[in-house]
Amino acid sequence: MEGIRKVVLKGKEILEVNFSNSKETQMIDILMQARKLLISENKKQLVLALFNEKNFLTPKFMDHFRMNKREEAIAVIERQAIVGFNETKKKIIEGYNVTFNRDMRMFDTQEEAVDFLVNG
Repeated sequence: MEGIRKVVLKGKEILEVNFSNSKETQMIDILMQARKLLISENKKQLVLALFNEKNFLTPKFMDHFRMNKREEAIAVIERQAIVGFNETKKKIIEGYNVTFNRDMRMFDTQEEAVDFLVNG
Protein backbone atom coordinates (compact mmCIF):
# COMPACT_ATOMS: atom_id res chain seq x y z
CA MET A 1 0.00 0.00 0.00
CA GLU A 2 1.53 3.25 -1.12
CA GLY A 3 2.17 5.58 1.80
CA ILE A 4 1.46 2.98 4.48
CA ARG A 5 3.90 0.65 6.18
CA LYS A 6 4.58 -1.01 9.50
CA VAL A 7 7.90 -0.11 11.11
CA VAL A 8 9.53 -1.24 14.32
CA LEU A 9 11.17 1.66 16.14
CA LYS A 10 12.61 1.44 19.62
CA GLY A 11 11.12 -2.04 19.87
CA LYS A 12 7.53 -0.99 19.13
CA GLU A 13 5.47 -1.59 16.01
CA ILE A 14 4.19 1.65 14.49
CA LEU A 15 1.82 2.15 11.59
CA GLU A 16 3.47 4.87 9.49
CA VAL A 17 1.07 6.78 7.25
CA ASN A 18 3.07 8.95 4.88
CA PHE A 19 1.11 11.70 3.14
CA SER A 20 4.27 13.57 2.05
CA ASN A 21 4.11 15.01 -1.47
CA SER A 22 0.55 13.69 -1.97
CA LYS A 23 -2.28 15.65 -3.51
CA GLU A 24 -5.82 15.70 -2.12
CA THR A 25 -7.10 12.55 -3.87
CA GLN A 26 -3.97 10.59 -2.94
CA MET A 27 -4.24 11.76 0.66
CA ILE A 28 -7.85 10.56 0.87
CA ASP A 29 -6.87 7.19 -0.61
CA ILE A 30 -4.01 6.80 1.88
CA LEU A 31 -6.26 7.81 4.77
CA MET A 32 -8.94 5.30 3.83
CA GLN A 33 -6.39 2.49 3.29
CA ALA A 34 -4.86 3.20 6.69
CA ARG A 35 -8.25 3.16 8.38
CA LYS A 36 -9.19 -0.07 6.60
CA LEU A 37 -5.96 -1.68 7.84
CA LEU A 38 -6.48 -0.44 11.41
CA ILE A 39 -10.04 -1.75 11.51
CA SER A 40 -9.19 -5.12 9.92
CA GLU A 41 -6.34 -5.81 12.35
CA ASN A 42 -8.60 -4.89 15.28
CA LYS A 43 -5.83 -4.29 17.83
CA LYS A 44 -4.51 -1.22 19.60
CA GLN A 45 -1.89 0.51 17.46
CA LEU A 46 0.55 3.38 17.46
CA VAL A 47 0.12 5.66 14.44
CA LEU A 48 2.64 8.09 12.98
CA ALA A 49 1.34 10.43 10.26
CA LEU A 50 3.93 12.20 8.11
CA PHE A 51 3.19 15.37 6.17
CA ASN A 52 5.26 18.05 4.45
CA GLU A 53 4.84 21.52 2.97
CA LYS A 54 3.29 20.09 -0.21
CA ASN A 55 0.23 18.77 1.65
CA PHE A 56 -2.93 20.78 2.15
CA LEU A 57 -5.72 20.04 4.60
CA THR A 58 -8.45 20.80 2.10
CA PRO A 59 -12.14 20.83 3.08
CA LYS A 60 -12.67 17.61 1.10
CA PHE A 61 -9.80 15.83 2.89
CA MET A 62 -10.97 17.06 6.29
CA ASP A 63 -14.52 15.86 5.53
CA HIS A 64 -13.15 12.36 4.91
CA PHE A 65 -10.95 12.67 7.98
CA ARG A 66 -13.93 13.63 10.17
CA MET A 67 -16.46 11.16 8.85
CA ASN A 68 -15.42 8.05 6.93
CA LYS A 69 -14.86 5.15 9.35
CA ARG A 70 -13.52 7.59 11.96
CA GLU A 71 -15.08 5.98 15.03
CA GLU A 72 -14.01 2.46 14.05
CA ALA A 73 -10.43 3.60 13.49
CA ILE A 74 -10.27 5.68 16.67
CA ALA A 75 -11.27 2.61 18.68
CA VAL A 76 -8.00 0.87 17.79
CA ILE A 77 -5.57 3.82 17.94
CA GLU A 78 -3.56 3.75 21.16
CA ARG A 79 -1.58 6.92 20.41
CA GLN A 80 -1.25 9.09 17.32
CA ALA A 81 1.51 11.52 16.39
CA ILE A 82 1.78 13.91 13.46
CA VAL A 83 4.96 15.35 11.95
CA GLY A 84 5.41 18.03 9.31
CA PHE A 85 2.72 20.59 10.01
CA ASN A 86 3.24 24.33 9.81
CA GLU A 87 1.49 26.58 12.33
CA THR A 88 -1.70 26.90 10.25
CA LYS A 89 -2.14 23.14 9.95
CA LYS A 90 -1.40 22.73 13.65
CA LYS A 91 -4.23 25.16 14.47
CA ILE A 92 -6.64 23.18 12.27
CA ILE A 93 -5.82 19.96 14.12
CA GLU A 94 -5.93 21.69 17.51
CA GLY A 95 -9.48 22.75 16.64
CA TYR A 96 -10.30 19.21 15.54
CA ASN A 97 -8.90 17.83 18.82
CA VAL A 98 -11.08 20.18 20.87
CA THR A 99 -14.22 19.70 18.78
CA PHE A 100 -14.02 15.90 18.64
CA ASN A 101 -12.31 15.26 22.01
CA ARG A 102 -9.19 13.76 20.41
CA ASP A 103 -5.54 13.84 21.43
CA MET A 104 -3.53 13.79 18.22
CA ARG A 105 -0.12 15.15 19.12
CA MET A 106 1.93 17.24 16.72
CA PHE A 107 5.72 17.31 16.67
CA ASP A 108 8.39 19.14 14.72
CA THR A 109 10.59 16.07 14.28
CA GLN A 110 10.00 12.41 13.65
CA GLU A 111 12.29 11.55 16.56
CA GLU A 112 10.11 13.49 19.02
CA ALA A 113 6.98 11.85 17.63
CA VAL A 114 8.41 8.33 17.90
CA ASP A 115 9.54 9.03 21.46
CA PHE A 116 5.99 10.05 22.36
CA LEU A 117 4.52 6.98 20.67
CA VAL A 118 6.79 4.43 22.31
CA ASN A 119 7.11 6.07 25.73
CA GLY A 120 3.73 7.73 26.13
